[in-house]
Amino acid sequence: MWSVAAALVPALVASGYFFGFRAYLHVGLAVATAVITEAVITRLRHKKATVGDGSAVVTGLLVAFCLPAQARWFVPIVAAFVAIAIAKQCFGGLGANIWNPALVGRAFVHFSFPEMNVSSYPLLTGQHFLGNVGTFISGVPERVDAISGATPMAHLKAIATGQTDAASVLSEKLPGLWDMLLGRIGGSLGETSALLLILGALYLIYKGWVRWQIPVAYLATVALGALALPLRFEAGWHPILTASPDLAARYVTYHLLGGGLMLGAFFMATDMVTSPLTNKGMLLFGFGCGALTILIRLYGGYPEAVCYSILLMNTVVPLIDRWTQPRIFGHKK
Repeated sequence: MWSVAAALVPALVASGYFFGFRAYLHVGLAVATAVITEAVITRLRHKKATVGDGSAVVTGLLVAFCLPAQARWFVPIVAAFVAIAIAKQCFGGLGANIWNPALVGRAFVHFSFPEMNVSSYPLLTGQHFLGNVGTFISGVPERVDAISGATPMAHLKAIATGQTDAASVLSEKLPGLWDMLLGRIGGSLGETSALLLILGALYLIYKGWVRWQIPVAYLATVALGALALPLRFEAGWHPILTASPDLAARYVTYHLLGGGLMLGAFFMATDMVTSPLTNKGMLLFGFGCGALTILIRLYGGYPEAVCYSILLMNTVVPLIDRWTQPRIFGHKK
């Protein structure tokens, strides 16, 4: 658990750089609330204190990463309290919870507070550029603090529903792919720097604490779904691979780097307590998360779907484990 927390530190530093002091404020409040709540409840339950295992710290970090910088100060407190008190301790503590605690806390505040539906870009620094690297915004005062605009996922949602032309969005309205990789985009703190999240996850995979099956199946399913599922064009419903093959790779890359997909695929779907135990089960779990994510993104009423996709798949993990358990040697399955 402490290694997972350490793997999130580079992305945490980047979120503070892009979003400012409020990023660190949210992280501090969420982690403190998670640790205090766990300590109090374990004492009330007359159980051994589990604060030292690092699980509450990881939950607090992930809760904060699910929040936008514009959230009011008490939102991370509420989210972290719900994550620990309800999603974790009410089910018996670490190892007994059904759903990922951080995602339960995020889902609770998403429906409770309007600032969770954020669409503003992070703080700008230096020469005030946004979008493609080196493209300067004309008419922006030098003392500007931030620029507000639709998030990348909102633009992709507009493409899926036929509200706007895919070519114009992918070439003009979306940030550059380098910005997407570094995290210079609007959204939650955990949408910052896909590159640093991937590097942290690769360290955990190298150490064997995160299995590769879930994130690979998750990301591959989202990519294939973005390529093959039909979008609404003027000529009807067609996959982007056939309607605009020259834009297909760029479109898929935005789906992979946008939203909380990298954070969810590497750090939340791989939670050892709420994910399957077998290799086949992990692949099936990752496929289910990816399928739900791309289906909700393209056809649901919500531009981002990582949180609810993982929670829905958490619910069927016991069935997946039962279905994919290996045959005992010398016995029929």
